[in-house]
Amino acid sequence: KYMALGAAFISINDCTENVLALRLDQEKITGMLETTWKITDRESAINTIDQLIENCSRPITLDAENGAVKKLLGQCEHYYIKQDAILSCTNSAGLNLETAAFLARNCFHAGYLSDEQTWEYLIKKIPPVAVSLFDNWTEYGASVLVGHTVVHGREPKSIAYAISRLLNNSRFNSIWRKCPLNKLSTVNPG
Repeated sequence: KYMALGAAFISINDCTENVLALRLDQEKITGMLETTWKITDRESAINTIDQLIENCSRPITLDAENGAVKKLLGQCEHYYIKQDAILSCTNSAGLNLETAAFLARNCFHAGYLSDEQTWEYLIKKIPPVAVSLFDNWTEYGASVLVGHTVVHGREPKSIAYAISRLLNNSRFNSIWRKCPLNKLSTVNPG
């Protein structure tokens, strides 16, 4: 169930979102980590992932007339993602959490994080934040989409497809469909 966080980004590149090990070439992963994230070792991996988790509270307000929002809503309609989930999204924290989990798994594959350190992120550090901010995978997915597309100005197609597949495809054995988001928290409320 802890593979659910990071699954959207993993599925775009690897289709192994249900297991920790990745099939991608280690050299490609280390290249991506260094080029995109300036991650070259254990220390830079931990600093980057921790910073993503700590900076999750940035509120946003969407304007339905904004070009990036319109483009995202069009992709959502195409991929059967609820547009009201996008329009009611109030933060892009999902993108930070999705990225943190994605990086933890890639850093494990690259040898920058141990098995124990990776599971620490995937079980104890990222899920409680996700559960505190989102009621379900639809809200989380909307936040990832909004962060990816509107806040960072990236193309929505591949991530919209991945999120739609995780949310909606009953033929695909989606980890999001098998495990409700609130089941990820290891923290006892109250």
